[in-house]
This record gives sequence, C-alpha cells and structure tokens, in this order.
Amino acid sequence: MLNSFRARLILVFFIVLTLVQFATAFSVLTATQRDNFLQQQKSLDIGANVFLEVLSNRGIQLSQSLSVLSADFGFKRAIATGEQETIESVLSNHGSRIGADAVVLLSPKGALLTSSIPGLDQEDIQSLFDMTTSSMAILNFDHVSYQFVLQPVKAPTLIAWVGMGFVLDEKVAQQAKAITGIDVSFVNQDTGRTEIASTLSDDEKLSVLTQASLLPNLLTIPSETIPVDHLTMALKLYDRNGSQLALLHQSNLKWQQSYQQLRNNMLFIFALTLALAIAIAIWLSGSLMAPVHQLVTYARKIGQGVVPNKIQGAPAELEVLASSLSLMREDIEAREKDLVYQSRHDSLTGLLNRFAAKQCLAELVQGLSGAMVLLDIKHFRHINDIIGFANADNLLILFARRLEQLAPTPDLLARLDGDSFLLLYNQGIRPEHLLKSLDMLEAPFPVQGSNISLTVRAGLLVIDGNGTDVDVLVRRAEIALNQACLEELRVVSYRQGDDEKYQRELTLIRDLPIGLAQNQLYLVFQPKVDLHLNQCTGAEALIRWQHPTLGFIPPDEFIQLAENSGNIDIVSQWVLKQAIKQLVIWQQQGLVLKLAINLSAHDLVDTRLPNQIASLLKDNNLPSGALCIEVTEGAVMKDAQTVVGVLQRFRDIGVSVAIDDFGTGQSSLAYLKILPVNEVKIDRSFIKDMLTDSQDVMIVNTSIQLIHGLGFTVVAEGVEEAEGVDILRHLGCDMVQGYVFSKPLKVADFDLWFEAFNHPKTTEA
Repeated sequence: MLNSFRARLILVFFIVLTLVQFATAFSVLTATQRDNFLQQQKSLDIGANVFLEVLSNRGIQLSQSLSVLSADFGFKRAIATGEQETIESVLSNHGSRIGADAVVLLSPKGALLTSSIPGLDQEDIQSLFDMTTSSMAILNFDHVSYQFVLQPVKAPTLIAWVGMGFVLDEKVAQQAKAITGIDVSFVNQDTGRTEIASTLSDDEKLSVLTQASLLPNLLTIPSETIPVDHLTMALKLYDRNGSQLALLHQSNLKWQQSYQQLRNNMLFIFALTLALAIAIAIWLSGSLMAPVHQLVTYARKIGQGVVPNKIQGAPAELEVLASSLSLMREDIEAREKDLVYQSRHDSLTGLLNRFAAKQCLAELVQGLSGAMVLLDIKHFRHINDIIGFANADNLLILFARRLEQLAPTPDLLARLDGDSFLLLYNQGIRPEHLLKSLDMLEAPFPVQGSNISLTVRAGLLVIDGNGTDVDVLVRRAEIALNQACLEELRVVSYRQGDDEKYQRELTLIRDLPIGLAQNQLYLVFQPKVDLHLNQCTGAEALIRWQHPTLGFIPPDEFIQLAENSGNIDIVSQWVLKQAIKQLVIWQQQGLVLKLAINLSAHDLVDTRLPNQIASLLKDNNLPSGALCIEVTEGAVMKDAQTVVGVLQRFRDIGVSVAIDDFGTGQSSLAYLKILPVNEVKIDRSFIKDMLTDSQDVMIVNTSIQLIHGLGFTVVAEGVEEAEGVDILRHLGCDMVQGYVFSKPLKVADFDLWFEAFNHPKTTEA
C-alpha cells in the first residue's frame, strides 16, 4: 500500500504540507512574539515617561502647597524671633493639612533647626540641602525614602529653608500604577540593605529581592526575569549616592495569553488541516498553499507595524486568525495612543502641557512667525482659597473651554502651569483683537450658583525679529506678562531691550536691601530759602544710590521698582532714620532747620506711621516742627479717606505737611480744600517759563493768592534764574527751592553752603 504511487504521493504531500504548516506557524508566531516584545518595550518606555511626569507633578504640587507656608507672614515672624513652639506648631499643622510625612526647617546655610523625623541629624539632611536646585530631591534615612521639596523663606532676605516630603511607599506606588497602568517598585539599597515598596505580589517582590544585586543593570538593559512574566526597567531617582531606584514592571501576561491563544488557534487549524489532508491531499495541494502564504505575509506586515489589506478568499480558519492578529494590534495601538495623550496633555483641562507646547514650538521653529501670547489670571491663588480647590478646578476647565472659543482661534493653545496659558497665532493678532478676547475671558463664569469674574493679564510677543530659540521666545513673552502684572495693564507687548531692562530691574530689586545695609545709598539736601528773610530755613532730603557695578541709579527708577516689589517701606524707614540722625547732628551744631522728606502712597496708608515718627522725634529730643512730610496729590488719591486721616494725625502732633507738585493733578483744588496741610509747593512746570510766558506768571500769581487765601505757605520749586526769584518775591511767594540757590548737596557741602549763604562775610571798605 505504501509502495503505491498514490500512497507515496499522499505521504509526500502530507510531509510537505506538514513542513509548510510548521514553517507558517514558526513565521507567524516568531513575528508575533517579536512584535509583542517591541510593543511591550515601547509601552514600558511610555509608562516610564508618564511615571516621571507623575513624580514631577507631585513635586510641583508639593512645592505649590509649601509656597503658601513660606509666604505666611506669621510663620516668617516666628522664624525671625525664634519662637520654636510656634514654628513646630505651624509646620505640624501645615504638614498635616497637605498630608506630608516629614517636615524640616533649615537655616539659610543648611543647618538643621527643626525636624519631624526622630533621629534626623545634620549629616542626614546635608544631602537634601545640596539638592535644593533640583525639581525633586530624595532623602534616604533609616532605609526610608522621602520625596522632598524645599522652599526659601524670605523676609525679604533669606532667613530659612522649609521643606516637606512624602514617603515613597506602597501607597505612592499604587497611585503611580493607577495613572501609568504598570506596576511600580521603589527600591532602597542604602548601606547594603535592600528595602522595597511595590505594587507587586509578595512572591514577585521576593523574586526581586533575591536578585537585588542585578538591579543596577536594569538601568541600561530591561529584564524579562525580574520578576518572572514581567518586563522590568530601572530609573535612578535623584538622591546623592544613587541607592534609590524606581522599577517599572510591565506584565507580559496579556501578550502571553494573546500569543498562546494565537498558538492554540493555529494548532487547531493546523490539526484540522492535517486531519483532512489525507482525504483531500490532491485537492488541497493546489488550493491551500496560496492562503497560507497570504497569512504569512499578513503576519509579517503586522510584525513590521504595517496595516495589511484584509485577506480575501482564504479558508474561514485563516481569516479568524488574521482577524485575531488585527484585533491584538489595534488594542496595543489604542493603549499606546492613550499613554502618549496623557504624557502630552494637561490632565485637568485637556490642553497641551508645557512639555508638549515647547515640543510643538521646537518643531515649528524654522517657520515660526506671528505672535505669542501668555495669559495669567490675577490673584487666582486667592480665588482658589475662597471657592475651594474643586470649584477652582471647574473654573479653570471653563476658562480653558472659553479659550478654545476665542476669535481669532489660536493655532496652538497650552496650559503652562496653574493659571498660566500660552496662545500662538501664526498670522499674528492685533492688540485691539486681543483686548476683545480678554473682555470675553473676563465675563463672569457660573460656578456653584455664583458668578465668578476673573482679571486676566496678557504678555504679547511678536515672534518676527526675536530669534528662533523657543526658550528665549517664551522668556520674553513672560517678561511682557510680568510687566503687565506690575503696571496693572491688561496687555503689554515685548519691546527690544526689555530683556536687558528686565535683568537690570531684577538686579536692582535684589540689591536694594543690600545697598541700604552697605550704605551704598545716601541722602543729599537741597536748600529751601525764605524770601522774606533771605535766609535758608529748611531743606528737602533726597535719596541717591551709587551702585558698585551699575553706577549711579536715578531715584525715579529704583523708587518705582521698590514700590512695585513691596520694598518701599524699608526705603522709607531708612530715609526717615537718616533724616532724624541728620537733624540731631544739626541741632548739636546749632543749626535750626526744617527738614522735608517724601513719603509714598504705601507709607500714607500706614496708620501707625505718625506715632512712630512722634516717638523718634521725642527719643532724639527734636521738636515736632523740625520735620516736614511731603506728599503728592497722586499718593493722596490712592485712598483719600485713609490718607487724610494719617495727614491729620501728622498735623496733630506738630509735624508739617506739604503738598508736592501742586497743579499737575486733575483734582488739585478739590483735594486742597480738605487736606490738613501747612504748605503747598508749586510745580516746576509752571515756574521754569515765567520769564518768557506771561500766562505762566498769571497762573503762578493766581495759585499764590489761592494758597494764601486758604492759609498755607507757598513754596516755588525748580527756580533756576535770579530774575525768577524777583518775580516770585514780587508775587508774594514765601519760599524758593531750586538751582538758582543750590543743587542738592551732600551733607558736608550743604553745611559749607549754609554757612556762606546765611552768614556771608562782609568786605571792609
């Protein structure tokens, strides 16, 4: 029977068919297995990126929570005064509120002041202080790892570092797994001992621990055996000695099950084919091989990542197998897309995140044009505190949806951080259109039955002419936004030179307290001459700054920066103390002078200031009439009711009050009649042209008559010509201040001038 041609033909066909089927199975399964491994490795890489983003966001959230504590005035005062119980109570309460596992307080140089971790000493904490510039710091102590964030505490200079941290334990690993979809292990190998906090099962954790010596190798090469049935890679966390690792485990059971299901299906199909092969060998020999080859080609294309055309005309079993391969590939692609989306989009609003925005800008950099806009919601942290985090999140979502509805529509829209958004207009946007967009964004938002209105500031950067460096473009847009916030403007456009100006302003703001401490700032004095007595009876104290590297800094520049940065109070206090000190010296020298100092709008709403000045005068045995307070009308109009009360208190204690720059405001007369002042200074803009402009003479004359009629003394400032002095004397002006007598002088030069002017030597005949 076996010797017959038919039997041999069937046997040969059977053997050939068997070999072909095994070859097909090997090709399909090998391609599938290779594709599974590549897809698994790619999924693990994406999961790693998401995991790092999770840790980074965790650090940012902790930093934002900690910034509230570091900015707390009571906490700063407790540190400055050394109130240990208050410090510990504040740290404990704030740490409990945000769920922190550890809190520490360090000196400006890193010395440990307070810690909630028993047994923590300076050597342990030094590694944390050395990594304060990192976005995430890991502290290993007693085989426990903490994710720490440090914040400087400034008042306004650095007085301490406060830090809070969370234990990298199984709870954190579970949270990371919920986001990434992969198992996470935190491994601590400090001092040769291995500790693990993991989402793995106990047996799997034991497998990892038994191979602890191999874990550092996973930083470069993933493993499929630590533990079994997982593809594992390692990430080094940012501790000093590198003993803290994060292991990411991608389970391959899903791929194995898919592979086994595919193998079983193929075995079933191949067994059925072989069973029928003997009966229909001749018929199948010519018809079955073509579909099998199609299936091999189909599987190979899937392994190469290509979407093949559907197999047509193949046996039903082979079509089922092809469909299974396609479904498996679609499932893997869908998961990849989901992970990629999460790594590039803001989890709250769905907008692009900072990383994705910069990546998109970098991809467009060669053809980048138009305008970039940065938006900031004013006082959003305060709004957050009032309406709660949940409602604030809903408000941000509504704000993001409204951004998407703007006209013109931004070509790129991203949320950079908490309340900062980036918009890119490839065709540019005109300022008036941007203002209309801000009007739309500031319309009330319905939140929990209430209408919440936002104030939005915008920094506008025209991209053309500002280079192609993405970081530079974003920084310049941020400079424009910061300027809008400082100047209380809705929109500020970046101008060439603002970069250098911004750096200069930062330097001046930083160096102002240092300059005051190191006597870089000093007072000069401009005489005030009584025209009736033809004697110098007073002077105005003016502040000057000679910066060691930037040279002379105009007062208008650094005074405005001090007001915008909140440092004007330390400047005013310095001027006040220096003026009192100089008055004491003059009193000892027998000089009777009234010294005028200028106060800002910020000073004039401080109701404690009159009592402070009264105490200073009394402590130094100075009469209250020795000091004069000069204020501008603009400062009064900031908060008229409070300022009038403060000025009245000055008059009550005998300190003179003068209105500076009279005539330059819009409501000078209206305010003059209600202000408790002693003298009024006519602005130099009306004085300088009196010799050539009769209208200015008429204005000055009318002003003098009006001021005298109200019972005030008249001071003319900015007088530069002797003829001008004669005119003012004729018009009845009381006092003159200006270059006609003297420019502002340092104290030694002022003393010499005063002696020469008030006591001139007579020439013998």
